[in-house]
Amino acid sequence: MKGLFQYNWQVRDEWFDWCLKQPPEEIEKKRSGGMESILKNLFHIVDVEVSWIYAILDRPDFTPEFSDYPSIQHIIRFSEAYRPEVESVVFHFSSIAEQKPVKASWSEETYTQGDILRHLIAHEIHHIGQMSVWAREMNRVPVSASYVERQQ
Repeated sequence: MKGLFQYNWQVRDEWFDWCLKQPPEEIEKKRSGGMESILKNLFHIVDVEVSWIYAILDRPDFTPEFSDYPSIQHIIRFSEAYRPEVESVVFHFSSIAEQKPVKASWSEETYTQGDILRHLIAHEIHHIGQMSVWAREMNRVPVSASYVERQQ
């Protein structure tokens, strides 16, 4: 799982760099699907990751408002600020933690740490795919999603 998280973070960071080269109105533009904009998709990816990691760590839910992160630079700082906490869970994940139950404050269900981490991997890949479609609609080359051509 560690390798897939590192892959997602590498791709996310490349999307951040990609966004810095785009006109702000293009990454803020309302689009069909996803969270309706590239900027909101990236915010959502980080927000969901932090919320689930906080559930695993048995910390109170962190519920930031998108309005507090109005630019790509803000979302980059948001991602960077919480990545060490996410890494602390991902890099120390073990077979013992795999089946450890987690109760998120926003859900009636109980999940396992393993299922949550796999959900986070799939969730980010899903939203990155949406952004790739939007980039092509903008006549821009999206960030490569290739796993095998990356250094881990």
